[in-house]
This record gives sequence, structure tokens and C-alpha cells, in this order.
Amino acid sequence: MKILMTSILLIFVFSSGASAQTTLTFTTGDDQGHARAQAMNGVLKECFKRMGIELKIISMPSKRSLENANNGIEDGNFLRTDIITQAYPNLIRVPEKIAVNRIVAFSKNTDISVSGWESLLPYHVVYVNGWKNCERELRNAKAQTAIKNEELLFTFLEKERADVGVFGQASGMEVLKKLGYSDIKALQPPIVVSDMFLYVHKKHEDLVPEIVRNLKKMKKDGTYQSLVAEDFQ
Repeated sequence: MKILMTSILLIFVFSSGASAQTTLTFTTGDDQGHARAQAMNGVLKECFKRMGIELKIISMPSKRSLENANNGIEDGNFLRTDIITQAYPNLIRVPEKIAVNRIVAFSKNTDISVSGWESLLPYHVVYVNGWKNCERELRNAKAQTAIKNEELLFTFLEKERADVGVFGQASGMEVLKKLGYSDIKALQPPIVVSDMFLYVHKKHEDLVPEIVRNLKKMKKDGTYQSLVAEDFQ
């Protein structure tokens, strides 16, 4: 009887260990109602599922999402450009891109000619707090305002409290449609087209090669393309 009970206990322990699954939590500054956010969530959840890891995604203000991930409160952050580690040294970039972002200038004034960041310097520019590229490139602008989120950014423009707002083209068009602001336009060409990446806290550095392998496999077998619209690829 003693041997039987011991055997049952061992079976329970090993079966419990086998069914246990690691869970990681990533932060993002993206509004979870946007098409891009839903696509990227799908890509990353599938990638980590293939690794035997359950993924939890938390949306919060852009700057705080980076700070939390950098401080190890959460396990990583996305979608970000390739220079984030300059300001957040505890974050490691996963070198396989997960999306492309077309950053444009939005304005009611369609006469503004856009040719890179410098063309925006004569104007009052508004952008989302935590966007490091805007902080870096627009520090010499006539005026600049960092705003909490994209809805407030476009409301700022609608009320003509700034000349230009900087945001991603596809996501920005979604916000404008939601808010019903028809007078604000996306000026062309884009200010910059950037590859976007996942970042993990340095404590998970050992996972990076496997993440890269699975993202590449997903692109090769068509899973990535089935989840991500052409606008974001």
C-alpha cells in the first residue's frame, strides 16, 4: 500500500510539472482596439505558444509601458524602433522585425510640405509622450507638446492647439475615424518608415534566438502574413 501511494504521488507530481506553462507579460503603448495591435498580439502569442510560453499583454501609456519593462516589472515591450536601448538599457531588441510603421505628420493645414523631420521644425508639433524619436528629432521645433495618448493628440489638433501631430499612419487613420475628425489629414510622404521590434528584459536574453527562429518560421509558413495586413508588413 505504501509503495502504491508513493507511485501515485510521483505520477501526480510529474504530470503537474509537465502541464505547467511559463507565462510572460509584455507591455505595449498601442490601443488594443486598433487593427495593428490585434495583429501584433496575434503574431507574438503564436510565436510564444510555439515555444511553450503563454503570453499576457498589458496596454498602458507609452512611456510607462517602456519604464515598466525596463525595470523588470513586466518581461518586455513592443512595438518599438531600433534605438530604444539608448534610453532603456535593460531592454534587449529581438532583431527580427515584427512590423513596419509609417510615421506621418497629421494636420488640418494641407499646405504644409513634409520632407523629413526638419520640415516640421517651424511648427508647433504634438506627439505621444514616450516617443523617443520625436523627443530627439523635434527638440528644436518652434514648440512641442508631449501628450498622454493618440486620442488626446488628435483632439489637440482638432482644437487647433498645435499645427502638426506625429503618429503612425494606419493607426492614426483609425483614431480619426473613431473620433469623427474629418478635417485632419495625413500629410505625405511619410516622415520616416521604420522597422518595429519586440524588446525583452535582459533577464530573458536567452530566449532571443528562439524567438527569432519562430518569427522566421511563421513568415516562411505563411502564418505571419495571415495575421498581419500589408500596411503593417
